[in-house]
Amino acid sequence: MPPMHPWRERLGRWFTPLARGCPFSPNSITLTALALNVVAAWLLYSRNFLLAILFLAIGGLADAFDGVVARVQGKSTRFGDFLDHFADRLSDLLLISGWLLGNRVRIEITVAVLLVVMLQGYIGTQLEATWRERNYDSIGRGEFVLALVVLPLISHILNANRWQLVAFGGLVIVEWLSIVLLIAAVLGIVQRFLLALRLERTE
Repeated sequence: MPPMHPWRERLGRWFTPLARGCPFSPNSITLTALALNVVAAWLLYSRNFLLAILFLAIGGLADAFDGVVARVQGKSTRFGDFLDHFADRLSDLLLISGWLLGNRVRIEITVAVLLVVMLQGYIGTQLEATWRERNYDSIGRGEFVLALVVLPLISHILNANRWQLVAFGGLVIVEWLSIVLLIAAVLGIVQRFLLALRLERTE
């Protein structure tokens, strides 16, 4: 899976003209993005998958926009960075919980996915805290947000065609997709551990 950081850079360039004249503070945009993600999580839990995708997409764009506004307007603060990280972790937890519970994924897989996804996010934040360096080369939140746009679309297709109970090897399709998400998160953790070792050697 290719890293998402080229798209992060493109969004930064595209948002810069709009960010210059934005009347809202970066923190208010962060909280707006969080609110949109809370709504999206509820829609996922309620199985309104297509509407959830709309809120997810807008929330994702808002989450990217707050950092651009902070940089362009010279309003970057430590509290703003802390708030952004908190909102990201909370959004991740709510969104993936909404999708897993909305699809009735069995509890063992649900717990495993939540633990590993949260651990991956924590390790990324700890890397930045320890080495004061952000790195987007590993599988991270960009890929996670993309997955949370694709997965609800698949869920909608499965439900619309009444395929949600089709099983292979004892697992339904959404449970296999959950395992793929779990494997991707584990790979992201491994990548970040290797990055930590590399940063340690270069000091």
